[in-house]
Amino acid sequence: MGRIGIALVVCIALVAGGVVWANDFIDQKVDSIPRIQLVTATSSTNGTNYLIIGSDSRAFVDNPIDQAALGTASDNGPPRSDTMMVLHADGPRSFAVSFPRDTWVTIPGRGEMKINAAFNDGPQKVVDTLQQNFNIPINHYLEVNFVTFAGLVDAVGGVPVYFGAPTRDTYTGLGDPYFMGFVVGCQVLDGGQALAYVRSRHPEEYVDGKWKDVSGLADLDRIQRQQEFVRTLGRVAMNAAIDDPTIAPDLADAVLPNLKADTGFDRAAFNELARALLGLRTSDAGLEFATLPTDQGRRASQDVLLVNEAAAAPMLERLRGNLVVDPTTTTAAPAATGSAPAGLTPSAVRVSVRNASGVTGAAGSALNALSNQGFVSGTVANDARGAVDRSEVRYRSADAAKAQLVASYVAGADLVVDESVGTDVVLVIGKNFTKIGKVAVPAGDGTTATTAPPAPALTPAQACTGQQ
Repeated sequence: MGRIGIALVVCIALVAGGVVWANDFIDQKVDSIPRIQLVTATSSTNGTNYLIIGSDSRAFVDNPIDQAALGTASDNGPPRSDTMMVLHADGPRSFAVSFPRDTWVTIPGRGEMKINAAFNDGPQKVVDTLQQNFNIPINHYLEVNFVTFAGLVDAVGGVPVYFGAPTRDTYTGLGDPYFMGFVVGCQVLDGGQALAYVRSRHPEEYVDGKWKDVSGLADLDRIQRQQEFVRTLGRVAMNAAIDDPTIAPDLADAVLPNLKADTGFDRAAFNELARALLGLRTSDAGLEFATLPTDQGRRASQDVLLVNEAAAAPMLERLRGNLVVDPTTTTAAPAATGSAPAGLTPSAVRVSVRNASGVTGAAGSALNALSNQGFVSGTVANDARGAVDRSEVRYRSADAAKAQLVASYVAGADLVVDESVGTDVVLVIGKNFTKIGKVAVPAGDGTTATTAPPAPALTPAQACTGQQ
């Protein structure tokens, strides 16, 4: 629910920010948000951090349908945080990091346990936990519940999701849990169905006459599904508002009264958050999403996620406002020749990353960013040569098309044939590396092309959700 909290706030921010007459209305709605007294960090000139929590509270359940799908407060115990996210708002340099619920941390006054347990003691404990474990200042707090999310999806008329096979989750009620689930193809989910989809940790697909579990990483896979859903929801809401500007009050009524915020969250904080989230209006989302790098582990006789300190370091520095990434650096042409091949998608390419940049943890951060773009994650290591000046995309000659696709996400990377590569593609990060993101395609003479290359054919999933 952490990424879903982002969607809830951004849809109102985008719509209200574009409707001049709505300013007074939005002022009133922001003022009406229920408040929580918290001790938070003072504002910084290096960006503002918003902690966004998705609460799994069932306090709203008051009918048999909701009870069957979600249970009741007595069934599920006190509210918990499914997923939490910290959004570093800094205009076009904004950056959002999800903290998986099973991340193993030290909770002040309680000892070592999973991070979602901090919410059992209230929002202040979550703020303190993030500060103590990661040295992240939290300036503002926003909390979203199930009913708010479902209401927003219904307010925009549903959100399309592509299913490549009949899909169900018997835990959340996704699809028909007793028969065939959702049929193959593009399905427009209403609020209840969307809630079951984004909460799903045990999805199954019907393949070769059997239901098969297709989520090996549970919460981490769920975070990635939520991220894609957020982007689609942002586009759907904005398009709806463009077609009918009067929808702004409906969206505001569906969301703002059911949020909770810290006492310092005012219209200025709302506007700053809106500016950070403007990238979600388009298919090439400007807001960069990431998930805290972790490794599987065992603590206190339970499966947990242990923070990968080296890989997490650059992300945490950005959340502290100490590492500035220029979003314009990815517009330069890469040294590689040729464009990304039509029809080939990131999900068909496994990428390993080697660090030769001289920046500790850069390889893990890059691999996480590649994963967020849809690539299959390989391994992370330091390059045996130490630091090198230019990034390289190394590949076997048979995998040239896959290498070109990877190079289209890495500005200034050279294509290098290496028959010893043990995975599809190995990205070596050099000193010139900036970030993972779509880059311009060079012309045949080595200069930047003046016209865009033909767009690759959309996959059925892209066509369904409006991605490009």
